[in-house]
Amino acid sequence: METKKPAAEKKQPSAAALKAALAQLEEQESGKKKNTVIYRILAFVCWALAAVAMYLPYIGLNLPFGAVRVLFLDPNNWIVVIIDIIVAGVLCVIGARLWVYANHIHPTKSHNKVVQFIWNQLGVIMAGIIFAPLAIILIINRKDLPQKTKTIVAAVLALVFVGASAGSADYHPVTQDQVNEVVQQLTEEAEGYGFTDGDGVRWTKYGNCFHIFSDCQSIKRSNPDNCTDGSIEDAIESNRARLCEFCKRRYEEAKANGEELSKISLPTEAGDDLPVLPTEVPDSEAGD
Repeated sequence: METKKPAAEKKQPSAAALKAALAQLEEQESGKKKNTVIYRILAFVCWALAAVAMYLPYIGLNLPFGAVRVLFLDPNNWIVVIIDIIVAGVLCVIGARLWVYANHIHPTKSHNKVVQFIWNQLGVIMAGIIFAPLAIILIINRKDLPQKTKTIVAAVLALVFVGASAGSADYHPVTQDQVNEVVQQLTEEAEGYGFTDGDGVRWTKYGNCFHIFSDCQSIKRSNPDNCTDGSIEDAIESNRARLCEFCKRRYEEAKANGEELSKISLPTEAGDDLPVLPTEVPDSEAGD
């Protein structure tokens, strides 16, 4: 177990912000921007299909799609209506998860809180747009529907709408400002603490930061089975994006005194997978 950390420490970034920061750092190094447009297009395709399942008009074919159309033509055929509603709900959730995935790589750059909310929670908004008209038709405009049909369909509609909304929400929304802060933090860590190819870090099962010294006072008594060595990228993907305060102070003191400190080394094959962060070799290591 890690010992108590110094009081002054930076707030741990969210996992979503870390993911977006890593993706954007990879883009900077490779010069290739990840294409999230396809995920957004697929999201709208799913939402469009959900609307079809709910509101496909009569086109001369006896298709089992279009909950409202079936409700108009055959009010007693509520089983087909329920199937259409469920299909629409599933498509809404799939579309929303694709949208959220794209957002967690390229978040909105807007500083407007309303725009940020709409952009991040578009899946919930689309679910409301898709399901609300049927609720209005069912409750207000179709008073002639059989009471049994109205009760069953209304209950299923409410349950599916709640489920689709819950499955469509982004519970950890990210903005570009948050990602920029994480990118800056990761870059400063790499530049300021001399990470080079082959250098690894260590983190513990119950800790929330990574260490550059295997004998750091906060982990030297930890059970080896609870310790993991890997690249900085591995640590970040495990939601350990902050350097241990003890390691940080130790490195800064050693650098100020011109001392050399051995850090955690990784096998060559592991070092090949190190993250593509900007690096700067400190003066104390320049002659190695």
